[in-house]
Amino acid sequence: MKKILLIIFDGLADRPIKELGDKTPLDVAKTPNLDRLTFLGAIGTQNALSKKEYPTSEESHFEIFGYEHIGDMPGRGVLEALGLGVPVGRGELALRVNFATVDENLKVLDPRAGNIKDNRSFSELVKEEKINQFNFRLYPGLAHRAALVVSGGPVSSAINHHSTIVTDTDPHKAKNHLGGDRVIRPSAVDNKAESVLTAEALWKYQLLTHNKLNSFIENKVRKRQGLLPVNFLLTRGAGFKKEVDSFYEKYKLNAACVAGAPLYKGIAKYFGMDVVDVPGATGGVDTNIDAKVKKSTELLRSGYDFVFMHLKGADVVAEEDGDFEAKIKFFEKADKAFSDLTRFQGIICITGDHATPCILKDHSADEVPILIVGEKSDQVQRFTEKESKNGSLGHIKGKEIMPKLINEAKNV
Repeated sequence: MKKILLIIFDGLADRPIKELGDKTPLDVAKTPNLDRLTFLGAIGTQNALSKKEYPTSEESHFEIFGYEHIGDMPGRGVLEALGLGVPVGRGELALRVNFATVDENLKVLDPRAGNIKDNRSFSELVKEEKINQFNFRLYPGLAHRAALVVSGGPVSSAINHHSTIVTDTDPHKAKNHLGGDRVIRPSAVDNKAESVLTAEALWKYQLLTHNKLNSFIENKVRKRQGLLPVNFLLTRGAGFKKEVDSFYEKYKLNAACVAGAPLYKGIAKYFGMDVVDVPGATGGVDTNIDAKVKKSTELLRSGYDFVFMHLKGADVVAEEDGDFEAKIKFFEKADKAFSDLTRFQGIICITGDHATPCILKDHSADEVPILIVGEKSDQVQRFTEKESKNGSLGHIKGKEIMPKLINEAKNV
């Protein structure tokens, strides 16, 4: 059986952009190695989730790996925490946190607090608090993100679509992704006393930390410098660890992950993959793609059957700034690192988890290109949204990807 390398570009696909002559960043980017791989392989389009659903990164990845994005999902908070190396015990609630900027009326001015690059000093200020019988522990993550673990006191295991026990307080999904809406007060997702107590304690915690952050000297300095204060903790994706079949139990493949951003490391750990740290893997546009490619192929030569390599940069620049020029540059940077892949003797799959159109600065349910380099060649010339519709793969669902890759690896 051939080895499998799965490369996922976060936010890969885009929409035509007026300034680019109604072309997409993939259309404009100079990607000779991607195009060579495309010529050698079979191409098509995919949607990890149904086109009626908002495609979050975590849910899209679950479907691509063949897991249920509702039934198997523990909540994004658990995945973020695992990716940061944070221990999440049984009966502990984990939430994803955004350091944000709000005004005196708790209106969200910026859900990323001016795109801060480091939140460690802010996390240290509010790293541990006790509200009633609940203990709150905050762990800094990448850029504006953090993980919050709540323990002590009774807990519930009722599961909502995106959250467990308590609803999201970040208006990201419920209202406006880019800010401008008031923080949503957390509420219980069921009528159990444990859920009500948890929601009440979380709100008290958010108001307490809001006051502490507002008085923090670093925020006073930021205001004098004309920068937004980092003064609120928006939460979402609350959940508990759940029991799922490991990736090996599911597919009998020894798997490893090469990623920079905590969420994707957390997803891999949740599935029982070995997560391999690579120097310079930042989870941003500055990530060392050469090192990621080199490490991925080394792992496949050293005994792993399957390697998942994640690239976050395209999603970052599209979602934060709608910067199509930066997205083009990221694709071209990746393409240079892919030069050795044209000689790779295994199965290569290159796709995205979802589209992130620059004009939206948000995820969308647009179709995403998928390329499988194995036995069959469509001789399609370019790896783009338009050209992907001309390939033999047609349009497939996310959970059809792993069976196709395994079948390809067995048949080559």
